[in-house]
Amino acid sequence: MKIAVSSDLHLDLNHVNVTEFVSQQAHYLTRQGIDHYFFVGDAFNDFEQTRAYFAELQSQLPTTKVHYLAGNHDMLKGVTYEQLENLDDDLYFHNRSIDIPETNWRIIGNNGWYDYSFSTYESKAAEVTRWKRAYWVDRLIIQPMNDPERMVIVLHEVERALKQARLENKRVIFMTHFAPIREALSHPLIKSARRQRMWEMTTAMLGSKYLGALLARFPEVKKVFYGHLHYVRPLITVENIEYHNQAVGVKRKSGGEWKGISLLDQWINRLYTKKI
Repeated sequence: MKIAVSSDLHLDLNHVNVTEFVSQQAHYLTRQGIDHYFFVGDAFNDFEQTRAYFAELQSQLPTTKVHYLAGNHDMLKGVTYEQLENLDDDLYFHNRSIDIPETNWRIIGNNGWYDYSFSTYESKAAEVTRWKRAYWVDRLIIQPMNDPERMVIVLHEVERALKQARLENKRVIFMTHFAPIREALSHPLIKSARRQRMWEMTTAMLGSKYLGALLARFPEVKKVFYGHLHYVRPLITVENIEYHNQAVGVKRKSGGEWKGISLLDQWINRLYTKKI
């Protein structure tokens, strides 16, 4: 069984011809003999577009099964929190899992969230919330609880899935959108108090250290895939778990970490493929 994993295509922000790109993706995945393609969040700034995109991609794939998670950008429009938790869509991978035939591998998916625990402002949730409402793109997302409370729900969901995998003697590959370990974050050189505060507020929204701590409690977890962070990070191993970031990102005028002139080039360059 051959899997492929990527994240953070941001098809609208990258201004691509979506009809053309979806066909290029389908052709490449088929040519590579991919059995399961996992996308771990941030396709569009509109969940309805995201859902339609992966339905179209699946329709063009004769042998590959598509699975997608929702990132924060996908959640900005066109979906409610209740729908994200209970969506009836065979391709949607949040709170779901698949077992790889003739192996003891189980792949588990959860959108994830954040709780400010990467930031020195973790204990000042009200202050972070005010900053988020003023500056952060996620202010558009409507949810029936605050961010730390939402992350508690995520942790309960993931723990339940991991306990079930343990009971069934499964080795686990876990997929989520947000960063699960502090080691995944970059550490820029900051020379002013104002910029330091801005950085701390940003890191508050990047993920949760408690997810990494939970995953470390389960030796069954061997690999973790995440996105959200657009800068390229090498493979990170923490507590014997491999952490992979396969984010494509948004093309800047400066080029940044992109290795090609097109989104297709960058997607292929960042795509993880592996036989299991």
